[in-house]
Amino acid sequence: MNKAVKIIVLVAAAAFLLYNYYSRFKNKPVRSFPLNKDILVSSENYKTIPEIALIFDDLGESVRVLRSIYSLKVPLSVAVIPGLKFSRNVAYISKRCGYSVLVHLPLEPRDSKKHKTKKYQFISSSLSGRDINKLLRYYLDYLRIVVGVNTHMGSKATEDAKLMRVVLEAVKERGLIFIDSRTSLNSVAFDLARKMGIKSFYNEGFIDSSSDKNDIKNKISELVEKARKKGKIIVIAHPRKETLDVLKEEMPGLKKEVSFITVEEYFGL
Repeated sequence: MNKAVKIIVLVAAAAFLLYNYYSRFKNKPVRSFPLNKDILVSSENYKTIPEIALIFDDLGESVRVLRSIYSLKVPLSVAVIPGLKFSRNVAYISKRCGYSVLVHLPLEPRDSKKHKTKKYQFISSSLSGRDINKLLRYYLDYLRIVVGVNTHMGSKATEDAKLMRVVLEAVKERGLIFIDSRTSLNSVAFDLARKMGIKSFYNEGFIDSSSDKNDIKNKISELVEKARKKGKIIVIAHPRKETLDVLKEEMPGLKKEVSFITVEEYFGL
């Protein structure tokens, strides 16, 4: 049998098999499966789970508080004030816990007398350019493992575009993220940082502006709703007993509503 004949025989055999298959199933009803409505998601109503990047501010005076923060069992970030007794300990332990670590940069508040302290010096427009740069070098280089900066106090400083440009140039030079804590509604810090090409965003709200537990719960609910609308937000809390107690109590329910992420995850790093 030559090659041409072999090809003709094979084609004919294939055609015969296909014809028989079609004849067997052409009149057979298609089998249907019961529809599981629980797994159907309307594209109109579908929303991804909202994300919250939670930052704990004002760390550095105690290592013990990290135990309470860690007990929350969620990814988060910590902002450490440089130069305090346990600043480096807190930063390095936090890093090992998988948290994002930020420099909590002391910037001049509007009422500097009320917030006067010997623990650190605020960066202020009343200082000479040389002193401002000296402080910036000290604060930004104190913790080598940080990924970014957020503002400690700063209700006056963040309204001063000239001062903030100096601060943000130092932040940019080190390739750090910048988060405006928004202690002033008139802050120019975020807008300026964005114009300067710095990875930046701002705080959407303080969880614990009040120490009353009901107020904290209400604020958390408000911020969760904001996260739903925006997709993801940055929020700030403080390592106070009332705050940690409420968060620990609310966390099982919160984990069903939102996903907690670090600042690095927020910026896709």
